[in-house]
Amino acid sequence: MKKNTHYPVVLLHGMFGWGQQHALERVFPYFGFYNVNIRKMFLREGVKAVAPSMGPFTGAWDRACEVYAQLVGGTVDYGKAHSEKYGHARFGRTYEKPLLPEWGSVDADDDLVKVNLIGHSFGGVTGRMLIELLVNGSKEERAVTSPEDLSPLFAGGHADWVHSMTALAAPHDGSTIFNGWSGIVFDPFARYFCRVINALDCTPFKKVYDLGLDMFDITPTQYMNPLKGWKGKELDAFFAQNDNLIYDATLEGAAALNKTLGTQPDIYYFSFHGCRTVRVPVLGWEVPRLKSVPLFNIFGVLIGLQTKGAPDKSYRPNDMLVNEVSGQAPTGDLRTDEAEFPTPGADYAPGVWHVFPVEVKDHLSYCGWAEPRSTYAEFYRTIYSTVSSLPPLNR
Repeated sequence: MKKNTHYPVVLLHGMFGWGQQHALERVFPYFGFYNVNIRKMFLREGVKAVAPSMGPFTGAWDRACEVYAQLVGGTVDYGKAHSEKYGHARFGRTYEKPLLPEWGSVDADDDLVKVNLIGHSFGGVTGRMLIELLVNGSKEERAVTSPEDLSPLFAGGHADWVHSMTALAAPHDGSTIFNGWSGIVFDPFARYFCRVINALDCTPFKKVYDLGLDMFDITPTQYMNPLKGWKGKELDAFFAQNDNLIYDATLEGAAALNKTLGTQPDIYYFSFHGCRTVRVPVLGWEVPRLKSVPLFNIFGVLIGLQTKGAPDKSYRPNDMLVNEVSGQAPTGDLRTDEAEFPTPGADYAPGVWHVFPVEVKDHLSYCGWAEPRSTYAEFYRTIYSTVSSLPPLNR
């Protein structure tokens, strides 16, 4: 298949995830696990691919700011208005070496360098937020920040910097894992995970994996005393406000995001989603199939039995973390249901979510869990071949 474009790929990880700045990525890549390292596969095949690291529990806005800084280089600017509203530092970490210094520039062939975003889980929501800021910026930030002090991300006007957005098992409408019975189990699970990691980050483990909550003044040095670490007052305060991933991924938080994150007319959108539960006759419950991730089976069961915290029974089928119905496309956005797997050369329209049929996969299948190596690698190759076969817009 002849390609119209050859844009770089940006891989965006989800909750609990990590990127290429972490040592963990070298031995256990988020996009690939023990299967195929997707980023390195693309690099071997001549496609530039990067995987920025975001806070595994930071909200969509903060994550988008972190991705932008890593791609273009410089210090993360969370925005004056945003940081004051949520009580954290305006500036974050500094990245001296940009991952994509050519992004947004004109290459030797007089073509603008765009990117193809591929986001798994909350990485899909992060990609949508990044697109929104690139295109429209932020009125709130422009209103309180002088032009010379304003981050280019909040200025907007970069509608031509993104070619495509591909979401994999993204909680477009949130997930009921944070509500009802499953929320009672998952919320403390996430909080204690953070406390353990913060305590470990006082050791060389920080180079392997860290929470990236420096802007909230939640740093490992606060947890040198294990007893203080387990109390976790700072983390409790972080989770209590609405500037975090867990709020953004609730039904309420996702609905608020969807009011501001629409599709853009000059970007191509694709969505893949899975379901690894099966319905119990008569009772109508959904229970996990074989091969689903054992660690998350309990959440799949709780979502599948849920009567409290879910709009209706259509929210019971799930991939162990995200409701199947939520993984399709954001409510309110234009969408079309595709009958087949993506086809390079097909006539896909921009500004519309192309939602492919539900697959018998769980949430981590898109990271390589229980997937044959050949078909897993080919899945990502086909995505890239498809988006690269589409004509560039805005140029």
